[in-house]
Amino acid sequence: MMRDARSGSTTRPARFALQLIFCLVAALLNACGGGDGGTTQPPGQTGTLSVTLVPTSVSISVGGTSVVALQITRGGGFSGAVSLSVGGLPSGVTGTLTPASLDASLSGGALTLVAGSGTTAGTSTITVSASGSGLSTATASLQLTITQGSFTLTALPTSLTVAAGASAASTITIARAGGFTGAVAFSVVSPPTGITLAFSPASVTGTTSSVTVSIASTVAAGAYTVNILGQGAGAADKSIAIPVNVTAAQTVGFSLTVDPVEFDLPAGRGWTGNGIVTIARSNGFTGAVTISVAPFSGGGTAAFAGPSPQTIAVGSTSTNLLALTFDGAAPGVYSATVKASAAGFADQVVPVRIRVSPPSAGAVSWRFCNASRVPKYFAVRDGATGAWQHITPDGPAAASATTATTFSFSLTQPVAAVAFINLGEKTSASSLIEGHDWKVYYMTAQEITELAAQECTRFPDVNARTSSLTVTGYTGFDLVLANVSANNLQYSASTGQASTTFALSNIQPGAFDLIVSRSTSLSGNFLTMQSLSLQRGLTPANGVAIPAVNLATVGVAPVAASVTVGNTNSETFFSTQTFMTAAGLNGLMATSGSFSTNTRPWWGVPVDRTIAGDLHQLVLTTAVGAPRRAVITYARSVSTRSIDFGPVLGAPTVTAGANGAPAWIVRATGTLSADYVNRASLYLRESFADPRTMTVVATRGFLGAGGAYDIAVPDLSAASGFTFFWNFHRSTGVAWTVTGGAGDPGGPNEASCMLSGVCTVKAIDGATYKSAQAIGTVTVP
Repeated sequence: MMRDARSGSTTRPARFALQLIFCLVAALLNACGGGDGGTTQPPGQTGTLSVTLVPTSVSISVGGTSVVALQITRGGGFSGAVSLSVGGLPSGVTGTLTPASLDASLSGGALTLVAGSGTTAGTSTITVSASGSGLSTATASLQLTITQGSFTLTALPTSLTVAAGASAASTITIARAGGFTGAVAFSVVSPPTGITLAFSPASVTGTTSSVTVSIASTVAAGAYTVNILGQGAGAADKSIAIPVNVTAAQTVGFSLTVDPVEFDLPAGRGWTGNGIVTIARSNGFTGAVTISVAPFSGGGTAAFAGPSPQTIAVGSTSTNLLALTFDGAAPGVYSATVKASAAGFADQVVPVRIRVSPPSAGAVSWRFCNASRVPKYFAVRDGATGAWQHITPDGPAAASATTATTFSFSLTQPVAAVAFINLGEKTSASSLIEGHDWKVYYMTAQEITELAAQECTRFPDVNARTSSLTVTGYTGFDLVLANVSANNLQYSASTGQASTTFALSNIQPGAFDLIVSRSTSLSGNFLTMQSLSLQRGLTPANGVAIPAVNLATVGVAPVAASVTVGNTNSETFFSTQTFMTAAGLNGLMATSGSFSTNTRPWWGVPVDRTIAGDLHQLVLTTAVGAPRRAVITYARSVSTRSIDFGPVLGAPTVTAGANGAPAWIVRATGTLSADYVNRASLYLRESFADPRTMTVVATRGFLGAGGAYDIAVPDLSAASGFTFFWNFHRSTGVAWTVTGGAGDPGGPNEASCMLSGVCTVKAIDGATYKSAQAIGTVTVP
């Protein structure tokens, strides 16, 4: 290398050579070109590290939370642990890294940001840093925007007119904005003396609250204002003023109650919640009272059908059902007020709510295919004791075979109970429909599951399918019976050569069986069956006739047997004979009236014409109005036999108001003999028009070993959606029937079993069911 002797500086060629040597050395150290974009690595280290955030910007409302994904990338041979940290957080915001350190096996995490209630709105940049041993720190930036949520308040009605000593209600609606979703708490600010406010609820996560403004009797008539404050975490306070016009105090003429104050409905599909409005009159007031309802809060296609009738008549105390329909409304709670008005008196106001619920879920599904059978209320108790649970249905209020309505629930205990309530008997000309019918089953979980599965078979949808059938080949005083489906019975009695055409209706879908029989020659008290025709799997189209049946050519002789009946106690009795096919036919073969003759004919289908699943059913029922005794027996092939009635039922103990609260509960206890030990039931019916009726059935599987029974109308008052006007009227006489054994419990369907063979027992070849009843009355206090 040459140097200038005069200046001591390096000559130009020498300087170029030095630069070249420097760059060669630097290249070896990765510090001169081709590096990491300017990041200087420590001597001997070749690894790289970067950090990425997704997303790179977020917006949070005060009081809110956001989560950002974090990803690190290792390179250049670096594979060690990485420490994470966050900086630049604005005041009031906390940031949590999960995890805070990534070992060699991890490359991702999350940053959770929480904006506290004291955070100030604005935009800032925060930094997430990642560092590894021997490496320079890598960083990534996140733009954080804090927004201030808000809400507004409106009242409906916007002003109130209230008499001194009375009260009125308004509904406050909350409209949220700016991402605010928190609860709003209500309070009153410096109310005028003598004016108090009550909120329902006082803290709202939904959209509405009802405020009742009560005026003391000492408040002077005049114009007042009540100021309501709404406060929510992360949002500015809001207030609303409601003008209150206080009028002079008036003599109270009545008070108002509504049952229930909360109606429980499924979400849409034609369901209606029903309640009742009652007034208590005072100070000699007897005038008419008008009932109205303020609009419900909420959206969808919610509708209020109104009270019916709308006016409580002179001297009356109650109006009929409030009919509340909320089709299309989303699940939630909706508020309104019921108001009673009468000339010369202050309005009386009661807040009410509708709770719209999604369908209940569970492993057991009780499907209803007949609209008349769909309960207005359905509840389940899992176990022998415990709370009743209201079950919300899935499906329309008007069920059908194609669109069933299902009540789903799960059972975890060996025994359980199910209760459902329908509209009941209508025996008066009154426009008020107050009759209701209860069905309560105390059974094993398996028995309840089986009963649920039988619903659409036992009670199919009413069908529009029709057909017709012409029958010939009978003479004299013959009786011709034609049966299709389960409950379709047609008959004709001839006084000469005849050709009869039957119009058949309500034929169930699919293939069905048909049985036609001819009976004649009245012998004593009995008809003698001459011939029968059995056809299976008929499938005529709707309105198309079934091919004619000529009993003289296609009829076959029935099997003839006899039954000798013992232990009649000299009582007369009915006998009914049906033939049941595997396809669901329950065809009437013969019936005899109430006679004392102990030996009765039993007619049957020849065994070579039967198939697996076919059964003959014989029902014997004593004719005493009550208490009755009955025997139901089944056989694939009829045969001559002897059958005895069981003994008279031991007297039960029936009490009202002694088994819990409220006092309308009715309870039956006793001990069953061996003939009746398998089941106990209690049927109750009020003794006036449009009665409430209740049927309670308990199987031995639920009752436990032995012959004792203890069954009661359950207390459903704690279950959501229950309405007290479904209960018995107070201080009224109730007729009761206790039945021991698997027979009809004594309700209005008892004649169906006694006369047509449609019975509530399981048809099993060789099975015989005996039952007996006791009757009485009890007064509900």
